[in-house]
Amino acid sequence: MEEKPSGKILLDKNKTTFDADWEDVLDSINIKSLPIRYINTLKVNLKNRNNMLIDVKSIVANSRSLHQATTQVNNILSKNKANIVDIDFSIRVDEMMGDITKAKNSFAKKINFKMKREGKKK
Repeated sequence: MEEKPSGKILLDKNKTTFDADWEDVLDSINIKSLPIRYINTLKVNLKNRNNMLIDVKSIVANSRSLHQATTQVNNILSKNKANIVDIDFSIRVDEMMGDITKAKNSFAKKINFKMKREGKKK
């Protein structure tokens, strides 16, 4: 029987976008919440040993806003709350990496600008 890593992000090492450095980063994160725009699917494991697959990416694509999508997913989870054992999920690592890289570059640009400005004052 395959062991399921509850609450861990699974990366497919066979994909061309696999990056071992990012795997180390993601493995070290204790996830308590994650923006819905990064979630592909939620696999809800129920007490009766069945599971329910929620296609979050599709829900987001078909919703008018992220708030509406979040409400819809939370409603599904709330309706089944008493029967949920745990939830496994997959995320859109490429999009998350892109957003993190953009934020890092923007921050670095601001710091470099400030350092250059401070250097000119001396």
